[in-house]
Amino acid sequence: MVTRLEDLAPQGLLDRARKAADLVDGASRVRVFCHYDPDGTTSASILVRALMRRGKRIHATMAHALDRSSAARLNEETNELLIVSDMGSAQLDLLEGLSYPVVVLDHHKPIRDSEKVAHVNPHFEGVDGAREMCGATTTWLFALVLDEGNWDLAGPAIAGAIGDKQAVGGFVGVNAALFGEAVERKVLVPERSLALRDLPLKKALAQSIEPYFRSLSGRPEPAADFLRSVGFDPDVTPRQLDAGDRRKLTSVLAVKLLEQGAAPEALEVLVEDRYWIEPDQMYAQDLEAVVNSCDRLGQEGLGLAVCLGDREALAKGEKLLEEYTSRVLGILVGLESKGLFAKKHIQFFYCDDASLAGVVAGAGMQFFFDQTEPTLGLSVLDGVTKVSARGPRALIAAGLDLAVALRAAASELGRNGGGHNNASGATVPKGKEERFLALVDEIVARQLAAEPKAQ
Repeated sequence: MVTRLEDLAPQGLLDRARKAADLVDGASRVRVFCHYDPDGTTSASILVRALMRRGKRIHATMAHALDRSSAARLNEETNELLIVSDMGSAQLDLLEGLSYPVVVLDHHKPIRDSEKVAHVNPHFEGVDGAREMCGATTTWLFALVLDEGNWDLAGPAIAGAIGDKQAVGGFVGVNAALFGEAVERKVLVPERSLALRDLPLKKALAQSIEPYFRSLSGRPEPAADFLRSVGFDPDVTPRQLDAGDRRKLTSVLAVKLLEQGAAPEALEVLVEDRYWIEPDQMYAQDLEAVVNSCDRLGQEGLGLAVCLGDREALAKGEKLLEEYTSRVLGILVGLESKGLFAKKHIQFFYCDDASLAGVVAGAGMQFFFDQTEPTLGLSVLDGVTKVSARGPRALIAAGLDLAVALRAAASELGRNGGGHNNASGATVPKGKEERFLALVDEIVARQLAAEPKAQ
């Protein structure tokens, strides 16, 4: 039985989406501006498809940030309507100064609301944007309000949620309601499986980032030796294993994760619900992996083309996936041997590639870094240092809020920061890294009710 949107999302959130949707009909050309990561890129693809179906002309951009310079460029454009997705709630001051209507579809915790911007954010209705709705599902809800024919856009929406780590432990809240309805409508087809790519086991294990296995990920020969030692043929694929062998391999790998000090929630990643996207004829996890690789390696346009169903783009994206996987594993393997720098309440590392710092921090934090402290990855660039931070679930439950910590510390240095309580980012002036780390360390100490440390 078809379920009404009113039964899947809070009425207040739908009202906000309808107010935003009303602006679409008055515009023939729509400017789309989204974050560059998988959540943002999938959001862009949802908007492009939904708006084209309404006969709109679209100019879409995926950007690393919405700052003064990008706002100035937008202000020079003669747009009829701007839709910002997976960002914008923290940049209302910039958007309110534009000379044309603006819609913000964001899931990051808002600082305030706006009377000038059509502001759609789940937090206003008590929905947690870190777990219950991502940028892509917020954007998809907006698309469904535009036209319920857009249920077939569930694929990029769920890929965005997977990219935002909201599938860990199973979908909850509005995510679960919307994706459950998409399953009922047979747009998505779920199946439970081991979280390894369907490659020969030695290669699947060696290329595994999430989960990351110490001494095996990034190392094909040790991975093959390990598999033989526990009774598996390294050359068979996960799909070729019978049910008993799949259970046995899952148990062996779970023990491996526990032995290396992985977070309790890491075991939830080992077996996952994979979703087949019927309209796009591919798995959502595979779509997210390819799009993420495109985005992280500076090919955001290619990632958007993949989401829009371009098979030639998909073939190019799969090659980027191999390159991206190799780069990330190289950094993680290095951190295995070198370890991290530490203060009293935080740990940190330096990463030459700012686009990879977040995934390295996230994978390391979940699978083998010290679980008693959040992790920060710092990338020193020309004039600025970019920071990506991740925190384990247990510390979030104890009061850790990385968005608050990074925003406050960066603000002290005249820069910006923010995001989610468990995953956040910041930009700080080059040369001020030590002061920034000290500030974050002090804030984290207060959040966790620890004694502030002397520097």
